[in-house]
Amino acid sequence: MHLKRILILFIAVVFPDLSSAQGSKFDSVFSETSQVLLSSNPKKALSNTDYLYKISNNNSQRIKSSMLRATLLRQYGIRNEAVAALKRADSLAVMDKNYNMQARINGFLSTLYREFEIYSLGKIHLQRAVNISKKIKDKTDMYKFQGNLSQEIAYYDMYSSNFTKAIEHLKKGNQLFKKAGAGIDINFQTAVNNELIAKNFLLLHNVDSAFFYFNKAKKELESSQSPNSPLKGFIYNGLANAYTAKSDFKNALSNYKTAEQIAEDSNFFILKQEVYNSLLEFYKKTDNKKYITYNELNLTLNKDEEQSRKVIADDLIKTLRKKQFDIHSEYQKSKYLIIGSCILIVLIIISIYIFKRRQDYNKIKKFITKIENQTETEVKISPKKEVPKEYMSEATESAILESIKQFEKSDLYLNKDISLNSVAAELSINHRYLSYVINKHKSKDFASYINELRINYIINRLKNDPNYLKYKISYLADQCGFLSHSRFTITFKKVTGVSPLTFITYLQKENQEKKQLDHGTKAKTYELK
Repeated sequence: MHLKRILILFIAVVFPDLSSAQGSKFDSVFSETSQVLLSSNPKKALSNTDYLYKISNNNSQRIKSSMLRATLLRQYGIRNEAVAALKRADSLAVMDKNYNMQARINGFLSTLYREFEIYSLGKIHLQRAVNISKKIKDKTDMYKFQGNLSQEIAYYDMYSSNFTKAIEHLKKGNQLFKKAGAGIDINFQTAVNNELIAKNFLLLHNVDSAFFYFNKAKKELESSQSPNSPLKGFIYNGLANAYTAKSDFKNALSNYKTAEQIAEDSNFFILKQEVYNSLLEFYKKTDNKKYITYNELNLTLNKDEEQSRKVIADDLIKTLRKKQFDIHSEYQKSKYLIIGSCILIVLIIISIYIFKRRQDYNKIKKFITKIENQTETEVKISPKKEVPKEYMSEATESAILESIKQFEKSDLYLNKDISLNSVAAELSINHRYLSYVINKHKSKDFASYINELRINYIINRLKNDPNYLKYKISYLADQCGFLSHSRFTITFKKVTGVSPLTFITYLQKENQEKKQLDHGTKAKTYELK
């Protein structure tokens, strides 16, 4: 009973614009899936819902494809997956502030939780649907949805055996359908409600009112756009039940047979189930043999339907699990690819670092070897070197070179305020002559010459005093006469080919290796003794 009207109306209620869908690939696939494949080829329909989601151009289409997926899954009892699809659709509807779809989704969730018999959650979503429906801008859509929602509210009342309240809600629903106007099939919508009103009157044992509403529903259905809907079978079955209640078995049987024929022609399971149950009760009172026949028919029907649903549900579940497995496999592949790429990048970086460090260490070794091999040799003036006689004599040049040697042995170059003029004054040499000799014999200008002396000085301190290896770069720069940390670093790299930090790291490593070597030598000596 709870599923009956949902199956009759669901597509029309959830997808009210389906009849106008045309033209696009999405619309054609959606239409085929919802109208044909949903019942004829569930597996293909499930696959199509994934495809529809992928080709969706906007959230509205994504919502529709998710709700269609939920419809299919619910139809075959896979309710957890159906709820998941609806929650995905709801998050998209909330994001877009699509109140129309938010209301429909919450109405659908209410139905699902009611079928789960989780009534507390169902009522929460039902109330949300009621509240959100008030925000639907299109009044026709709003009244139509609220009219359909009256049926869902009525089911909760019927569950609580509050049949009078259920009737009130259904009558209110009819008023809402009339407010919706010509944009909907009012006769069909009110026929559905009136058939359910009649059923509630029958449960209240008010047979006359039940007859009135069953007949009213029958006339409305005949005037509707869907006069041959399976609803017709439910109405005749209801009339037959009403006649049975009045012990008018002749008219009851006539209506039962009409309902049974409609059920057979439509092959609508829920209608068949309801008619067979009614005939079962009818023949229980009137004909034992036929009671046994319909009992067997009912059992066979339920068994076949259950088996059919189980086969389809199992197939759908396998498809879902395969998809989940494929997604997990793709995720694992992506994860391993990312991890592998990260490891490769790290290895490349480490390799580059090791290669660069080796290059730097080779530069350091060459530089240290170079300065260690330097000897204080006198620079002789080549007679072939053309020096303007009027500029400087050979004796003067030799004297200046000697003064420069003495200067290099002092620490005057560590003075931060040193200049060409101050050095020339200190050495009592013409500053032009001094600049000329430095440029000629040192192959650099005065500033570069002084900076190199400073770098050589600090390197000597680093090599010979381990404490210097612990100092900050800024302190080392200050100690050798540089005004800034950055200037010191640039000059150091220019002179040695490596940064101060790399040079210090190299010396620390060398010292550590030397200590280990000395320790090993001492240990061997001790063993020999």
